[in-house]
Amino acid sequence: MERERLLAGLKAAAEPTRLRLLALCVRSELTVGELTQILGQSQPRLSRHLRLLCESGLLQRAQEGTHAFFRLAQGGKAA
Repeated sequence: MERERLLAGLKAAAEPTRLRLLALCVRSELTVGELTQILGQSQPRLSRHLRLLCESGLLQRAQEGTHAFFRLAQGGKAA
């Protein structure tokens, strides 16, 4: 089971945009809007990458009102 989670995390991170997202979220919590400005990519494209990273357990999503903040996962096996 641990091996499958590790492989899923590595596969999720094995794309250049997702690696950049992880590197940015290490430093602070960021919204999709902030990430689109930083990376110069569309919101739907980044949302898909963020969803995959959250599903793999590498990122955490925190909802505050109408904004969703993304940060590097602090706990769990993927972190």
